[in-house]
Amino acid sequence: MKKIFKYAYIALAGMMAISLTSCTDKYEYDGVGEADPGAFISAEATQIKYAAEDAQILKFTLQRTNPETAEDIALTCSNSKFQVPATVSFAAGEAKKEVSVPFSILGGTTEEVTIAVAPQSATVYGVGEMKFTITRDFVWEYLGDGVYTCWLFGESWPQPVYRGEGTHLYKLPDCIAVGYDIEFELTDDDQHLAKAIAKQETGYVHSSYGMVSVEGAADDIKREDNVIYLPMKYTVAAGSFGANYDSLELPE
Repeated sequence: MKKIFKYAYIALAGMMAISLTSCTDKYEYDGVGEADPGAFISAEATQIKYAAEDAQILKFTLQRTNPETAEDIALTCSNSKFQVPATVSFAAGEAKKEVSVPFSILGGTTEEVTIAVAPQSATVYGVGEMKFTITRDFVWEYLGDGVYTCWLFGESWPQPVYRGEGTHLYKLPDCIAVGYDIEFELTDDDQHLAKAIAKQETGYVHSSYGMVSVEGAADDIKREDNVIYLPMKYTVAAGSFGANYDSLELPE
C-alpha cells in the first residue's frame, strides 16, 4: 500500500510540474519593445454637445508607446467635416500630444466621426480608433418677451421667447425654474404642433412627489391671434397632476 501511495505521489508531482510549466509559458509577457513603437488615442468623452457659440474644435490625446525617437504618426478620419491632420509629428522624447480638430456642422445637427491611428502607426496595446458623436445646438434667435400662463400653478409671468434659426423650434428659457427650458416645435405655418411635446423636467420639485416634468397631451395646440395654447400634462414619478392648456402670448 505504501509503494502504491509513493508511486501515485510521484505521478501527481510530475503532473503538477507539467501544469505549472504550461501556465508559465501561457502568461509569459515581454512588455512593449521596439517591435511595437505605435500610438493610440484617448479622450475624456466621446459624446460631446457644443453650444451654438462654442468654437467647433474637437480635442483628443494621441500617445506613443515608444517615445525615444522622432516620429510622424499617421491618422485617418471617417467624416470629411472634421479636419483631422494626416500626420502628427512627435519629437524625440515626446510621449503624448493633444490634437485639435476643427469641424463645421450646422446648428441643431449631430455628426459621428471615427478617428483612427493608421495601421502602420498603430499599437496593439491601446485604443487604435475612437468614435465620437458630436451635437451642435441651434443658433437661437431672440424674438422678445411674451407672457406664459401655467394652468398647474395658476400664475402668469413675463417669458423670453427664442426660435431656432431657420426652424420652427421654440425655446422658453428658465420657464418655470432657472436652468430648465421648455421646447416645442410647430409646423411651418406655426398653426399646429409638428410633433408631440417631449417630456421635459421643469425644475420645480414637489415637496412630496419630487421633480415635476411636463409633456404634451394628445391634443394639438389652439391658436388665437398672437396666443398659443399648449396642451400640457404635468407629471411626477408617482403619476400625473392631469392635463390642460398652458398659454403663451408671443412677443409682438
